[in-house]
Amino acid sequence: MDEPTDMVKFYNDGMQLVQARAIEKNISFDKFFRDEWGLEAENVMTFDSEYFDDPDRRDMYVFLSAVQDNDIFVALEYIWLAVHGEVLTENVLRREIFRFKDIGIRF
Repeated sequence: MDEPTDMVKFYNDGMQLVQARAIEKNISFDKFFRDEWGLEAENVMTFDSEYFDDPDRRDMYVFLSAVQDNDIFVALEYIWLAVHGEVLTENVLRREIFRFKDIGIRF
């Protein structure tokens, strides 16, 4: 969208597209969670549509995927800037990932 007017819809649609691409790329985090973020994976990392019914869980997956994959980062960067007016950096990614952890989002 060149000039989105419904930013909530733009954000949700964009994040769903980026999430789908990350799933296609088979991005997973079991070891990555423990080693890089100090997060515990609660079960085997299998992703299906029901798993991402929670938008926060979907977003956390997209942010973690952006850390590992430059294509995902570039797509997220576009969405983030359009919606939040903030340049997406590694610090922003970390802030958002830890925000999800703080509110109790778990995989």
